[in-house]
Amino acid sequence: MNAATIAVSTFDAGDYNSSFAVLGTTGEDFEAFGATFGEGEVGAVFSTAVGTFESLGGTGNGGAVTGSGTELALRDGSVYGRANTVPTGGTWFLDSNDTWGMKWVVDIGSAFNKLSFVLNDGSDTGAFLRIIAGGASEELRSGGQLANGNARRVLVDFGQEVTTAEIILGNFTTSGGKNFRRNDGFSIDGIAVSAIPLPASVLLLGIAVGGLGWAGRRKARNSST
Repeated sequence: MNAATIAVSTFDAGDYNSSFAVLGTTGEDFEAFGATFGEGEVGAVFSTAVGTFESLGGTGNGGAVTGSGTELALRDGSVYGRANTVPTGGTWFLDSNDTWGMKWVVDIGSAFNKLSFVLNDGSDTGAFLRIIAGGASEELRSGGQLANGNARRVLVDFGQEVTTAEIILGNFTTSGGKNFRRNDGFSIDGIAVSAIPLPASVLLLGIAVGGLGWAGRRKARNSST
C-alpha cells in the first residue's frame, strides 16, 4: 500500500479559486450550508458533499466560541482571524470552535486519489496543528507560532485510488506530542476532492451492454410482428 504525501504551502486566493471545483472534482465551500442553517454548532456529526466532520473532543471556551463549545461550528464573516477563503466574495467556513480539532471522513461516493483544502488561522496561539492522513502526518509549524489569520493550502496525495479516507486535523501541545490542546481555533474551507474517472474499458463495456440490450429489444419487437 502506498503511503500518502501531504504538502502545505501558503494560500494564494487567486490561484486557488481559479482551480477550485474544476471538472472532475467534488467541492465544498460551506456557503450553501451557511445560507440554509445560519451560524452555530453543526451537531455531533456534520455531513457534507465531501464526507462527514466531527470534533475530536475538548470543550472550547472564551470569546471565539459559539454554543456549547463541544461541536464544530459554521461561522460567518471573521472570527478572531478565521475567515472565508473560498470562494472569493464568500463568507462561510467550518470552524473548530476552539475544540481539540476535527476528524474528517472523506467520502464522495466514488474513488479519488487527491484532495486539497485551506486551513486558516492555525497554530497562532500555542498549539501545533497536525494533519494526519493515509499514514502520513505534517505539522503546520515546527518553530514559532504562526501569524494571526494565516492561511495555508494543504494538498493530500494518497498515491492510489481510495473510496474513503480519514483525515485528522488536531491541535497538540508540543511538536510530535500526543496530548491535545484546546482554544487555538482554526477553520477549514475550499475543499476539493479529485474523483477518478472510469477507465475507458469500463465505459466501452457499458456501451456494449447497452447495445446488446437495445438489440434484444429490437429482436423481440420484430419477432412479435
